[in-house]
Amino acid sequence: MELLERLIGAHGVSGNEDDVRGIIADAIEPLVDELRVDSSGNLIAHKRGRAPKFMLAAHMDEIGLMVREITSSGLLLCAAVGGVSSLGMIGTRVTVEGREETIHGIVTTREMSCGEDVEEVPAVDELVVDTGLTFKKLEKLGVTVGAFLEPAKETNWLTYGNTISGKALDDRIGCHCLIEIARRLKRVKQEVYYVFTVQEEVGMHGAKTSAFAIRPRWAIVIDVTAASDLSSDAEQSTGTHLVLGEGPCLLHMDEGFIPNTELVRAIQRVADRMNVTIQHEVSSFGTTDASNISTVRRGVPSATVSIPIRNVHTTVEIANRKDVMATIDLVTEILRKPPASLKHPPGKGTRRKSAVEGKAKGIASRVAKPKKKAKKKAKKKPSKKTTSHKKEPAAARAARFKPASKSARRRPKKRRK
Repeated sequence: MELLERLIGAHGVSGNEDDVRGIIADAIEPLVDELRVDSSGNLIAHKRGRAPKFMLAAHMDEIGLMVREITSSGLLLCAAVGGVSSLGMIGTRVTVEGREETIHGIVTTREMSCGEDVEEVPAVDELVVDTGLTFKKLEKLGVTVGAFLEPAKETNWLTYGNTISGKALDDRIGCHCLIEIARRLKRVKQEVYYVFTVQEEVGMHGAKTSAFAIRPRWAIVIDVTAASDLSSDAEQSTGTHLVLGEGPCLLHMDEGFIPNTELVRAIQRVADRMNVTIQHEVSSFGTTDASNISTVRRGVPSATVSIPIRNVHTTVEIANRKDVMATIDLVTEILRKPPASLKHPPGKGTRRKSAVEGKAKGIASRVAKPKKKAKKKAKKKPSKKTTSHKKEPAAARAARFKPASKSARRRPKKRRK
């Protein structure tokens, strides 16, 4: 899991994914046929092979902060990049890039800085970063409004190496899974696009642009979801009781997306065949890159497989190694031997019939093409040359076509006036 540790430690707030993109590119380049970065910043690794074309996606970016103002005393006022929890950010060490060097600071509040009691959870715009430097020193070092404040937390292994804690598990774990899947599928004859997307935390922009260019037949997104096993009221807090270490989560619905049911059933069948335990997730909040991928062009059948983590959107997220490995095993098998229902995409330019399964009677109603009206055959008119359909006697025919006599052929003389 050394690669995962490197990914977690890399800087990559939404819009500033250069460091993590470089680590992923070095790791996956030997495993694919083509590697490129598109105009949005997505890293797209293409393995050529047989149809249908699959797209696997995981986002590189993480939540963070941005400098929105520098006070005369040298405090950096913050703006949220993504769904930042102010409570989870307090006490976090962050870095900000100057003109020539990196500056370190601590996320705090004015009240905490002065030793005052904090009675209410502060809003994100109340957070400040204390670098210990004056305004003039920060200005000299090149720290400006708009600079990224990158969380910097060490990665720790807990419970004998089975549980990992750190920042940006959302979704560097998914990126790690894609690289390991590519390693296992290197010699498999299946066409796959491994897409490491940008700016998922601020609107899933990278997923939309990459899927539009690739035009995949199927798409699976690997992301994380909030584990609720330590919640006192798990059902009300997430809609589903998800447990760390009990296997990957198969999404059935979230706030902005309902996955393709055919793909969901295929994933479930493969999991059953492999004896991989699946947790089923129905959520009323949050969404993933799949919601944008599924709507590009004429639509892409998509699904989401998530890894449960605790303390989501903080710098001390916790995940279980068993869930990570089970996710890699499951998605690898789906692409190694795609179920029959996923193998045959409709031919280009053909009219596709859609079927809706009847729940009560178990029948399917199909959308049929409208029947063409039959053209009426026109009746043949009788020939003008003959008056009867009976064969004419040879003698009568000869007499009819007998040349006229010379006298008959003479022209009558014109009568004089």
